[in-house]
Amino acid sequence: MKTQEYVELVLSGIDDRYIAESVKYVSDGKCYRKIWKRLGTAAACLCAAFILLISSLSIATAAGSSSAYEALYTLFPGAAEFFSPVNESCVDNGIEMCVKAIYVHDDSADIYISMKDLTGDRIDETTDLFDSYEIRPSYDQIGGCQRVGYDAGNKETTFLISVRQPGNRIAGKKLTFRVSEFLSGKQEVTMELPMIELEHAQKAAEILLPEDIDARIRGCSFAASGDVDEEDITGYLAPDAGVKFSPVDGVEVTAYGFVDGKLHIQTHYENIRDYDNHGEIYLVNPDGERILCAVKVSFWDEEGTGSYDEFIFDAGEADDLSGYSAEGYFVTCDERCEGSWSVTFPIENSY
Repeated sequence: MKTQEYVELVLSGIDDRYIAESVKYVSDGKCYRKIWKRLGTAAACLCAAFILLISSLSIATAAGSSSAYEALYTLFPGAAEFFSPVNESCVDNGIEMCVKAIYVHDDSADIYISMKDLTGDRIDETTDLFDSYEIRPSYDQIGGCQRVGYDAGNKETTFLISVRQPGNRIAGKKLTFRVSEFLSGKQEVTMELPMIELEHAQKAAEILLPEDIDARIRGCSFAASGDVDEEDITGYLAPDAGVKFSPVDGVEVTAYGFVDGKLHIQTHYENIRDYDNHGEIYLVNPDGERILCAVKVSFWDEEGTGSYDEFIFDAGEADDLSGYSAEGYFVTCDERCEGSWSVTFPIENSY
């Protein structure tokens, strides 16, 4: 099946009020971060196409020519038949999970679910399933999750989840879908960091050698146009209590300085296994242009619960940074809810 045809099938299974909310989110520029679990190219392309198609419908919807659902139905007639209604739910820890509908085909499943708080306010417009969902039987999976609606009055949020089990056809008469936790109360903050005094940055007094860090590295990324390679990284900053500060709860800037002619800025995020706190550091030049780091390396702290991010910029010395400032973008969370939500329902593999 072609990608376009497949996306049409996915979109057709979404209730009109949730599509309308998704259109509003995209129109307002509130396109939420995707969650990837060992994500492959196909799933990434699917979710990207999903957002683009919703965006293309926003003009007609805003103009009042027809509802979002009517527009989708007109564009993709007959696609709705591929989604099978489920409407099976379970409750744990005062949260109800309901599997609304599913489309199973070969090694893939697209699942439309809602999470609703029956007793409190743990569900909000930022609720994130935090890669905690899976289908059974469970082979190696890749997946993407897109929030498509939030109903504040009912304390309910709705997701479209795409799960793949490459090389393993989803077979059998029944399927079990599970969720074990979610995050809420997320905050995204972009802020200046005047406490990082770039023009007075010094050569790092203490560095950690690569052989001391290699076993703790979680990942690294290199700018496509950068001049810094992996072999150029000769050391990392040791946390420096003299410059340490916390711009927001759950985040600390722990050190900054020069290592072999490269500016390093280090941040620490506590308890990332539970709260997924993360962020980025940028430089801003005198013209207001944002300068990305040449390399970013992430490594576990000594306790193995928090993570350091080291941002490495291709700046030779402090004089090169006259008039520059540092800026941070941070995502933090203050609500984590665990449970055992599991629904088993009949399926039919369409392909």
